[in-house]
Amino acid sequence: MHNSIIKLLDLKEEDIDSIDSIIEKDSSFFITLKQKTTMCKHCGCFTSKVHDYTEKAIKVKIFNHKDTIIYYRARRYKCIHCGKSFLESNPFVAAGKKTSSIDTFGILNDLKHYTATYTKVAEKYNLSVTTVVSIFDKHVQIKRKPLTEVLCFDEFYFNRHSKYKYAFIMMDFKQKVILDIVESRRSEILTEYFFHIPKKERDQVKYICIDMYQPYVDLIRIFFPNASICIDSFHVVKKVTDSLDAVRKRVMRQYSNDKKSKEYRLLKYRYKLLFLDSIKLDDETYFESRILGYSVTQAGLLEAILNISDQLKIAYYLKEEYLLFNQTPRNSINPEELRKDLTEIIYSMKSSGVREFRDMSRTLNRYKNEILNSFVWFGYRRISNGPIEGKNTYIKKIISNANGLQNFERARNKMMYSQNQYETFNGSEQKRQIKRKYPPRNTYKKRKKHY
Repeated sequence: MHNSIIKLLDLKEEDIDSIDSIIEKDSSFFITLKQKTTMCKHCGCFTSKVHDYTEKAIKVKIFNHKDTIIYYRARRYKCIHCGKSFLESNPFVAAGKKTSSIDTFGILNDLKHYTATYTKVAEKYNLSVTTVVSIFDKHVQIKRKPLTEVLCFDEFYFNRHSKYKYAFIMMDFKQKVILDIVESRRSEILTEYFFHIPKKERDQVKYICIDMYQPYVDLIRIFFPNASICIDSFHVVKKVTDSLDAVRKRVMRQYSNDKKSKEYRLLKYRYKLLFLDSIKLDDETYFESRILGYSVTQAGLLEAILNISDQLKIAYYLKEEYLLFNQTPRNSINPEELRKDLTEIIYSMKSSGVREFRDMSRTLNRYKNEILNSFVWFGYRRISNGPIEGKNTYIKKIISNANGLQNFERARNKMMYSQNQYETFNGSEQKRQIKRKYPPRNTYKKRKKHY
């Protein structure tokens, strides 16, 4: 039993003078360390003279089901040169601290998981939330990581009460590591941020994947002259499907005077078939359609929807044409053929007579080169913002579990600490202050009560 306790407390047998358990409370122990020659903390001379002993009760969490109390018999040495006394150093709790080293490491390890909140961890260790936050701030201060060959840029919604509502996130595409999180995605903030990154480091970046956010394009062209800009294919497809949905709603409004009509009900309640991949459409299984009043397959129901409007039919096939282009297999990618196919799609949209897709053709033409750049593959996957979108999902969960976060720097450390797999905490306390300073409250006089 005592050997397992020594291991749990991360001690060595040669450091222990005695260890005794309390029978009535099997999770409490009396521990005395061995007497050693130690250096005086006042004058620097060595001494082994014992002045007296004092007992300290230290609460630690080494068993999940209950607290463990270590009754530590602390030895006070007396220096024979300067005559001053001082306590021996111990592995349980640092000088001037109330939380043991074991609990500190336990708290930091528990906070690693994205679902962990400061409140839950504080309850587990029977500490105040302020103490847990203070421990996290002093041991988790993550610096920006070096830029890599392929980067992903994106943003996420941080807090509506903060100065900047959308934060900027930068990630390594290959290793799926968050390189940094900046307080705002605004151009003036990011301009200053990228300016302080060494040019040599920025020049090594070859590809940067973004969504259709023009300020990112402008910044990349200024600060990353050697990088090719890639537009995330998911965002382009979403733009195309949004254009189709806009056509559907426009056609549906033409039948809004009679909401019980077959046309209105098909466009209102069966519209999802328009966005389903045509390969996945079932054209064999029949089911009873209450709207049409007869048995039909998914393909037959889609045909009935498309027959409502010629413009809707044109819009649907334009969407299918772009999806087919976007799904070009890796072994069939030819830069010249891709450019030719995209040019034809843009022309088809422009000459379609559907105003929503005429607007879409201008968007595709504007980002034509960036869309073509996204057909580059690394390893087993094509360049996209998929990895960073996945991290954003967990970041949103962190914010949601905390009921919102106010201190951006602390939130940034929590997000990177939680989402970077091999991120760890500092064993020693950092001097940099994370807690924000507020102006002191004004004095006020209490009103006298009148009876």
